[in-house]
Amino acid sequence: MSSTEDERRARRFYRRHLAPTAERLRARSVRFFALGPDEAESWFEPPPQGSDFFALEDLEGALRERWQADGLPELAALASRLAELADALEIREQDSADVSPFVYVMY
Repeated sequence: MSSTEDERRARRFYRRHLAPTAERLRARSVRFFALGPDEAESWFEPPPQGSDFFALEDLEGALRERWQADGLPELAALASRLAELADALEIREQDSADVSPFVYVMY
């Protein structure tokens, strides 16, 4: 898929799914972080105990489980579509005899 088509697909996902979900969350007064200065030293939250979230094979299941546990059913409902989008936008390696331009030449 071309980068232009990738961008269109991401924008379409945002308009059709993410923006309406954000509105529903906003209507429930859900806030993920302070929108202005606060007394917090950091907004960092450690990942769930024993999780290796970014190395998961089942992204959809992990997102759905996490968002359900956090009381965010609006986001949990997006897990399937978000996993599909992530899969479609994944950069896949292509076998080539050419040396990648990202390889540092050391001689």
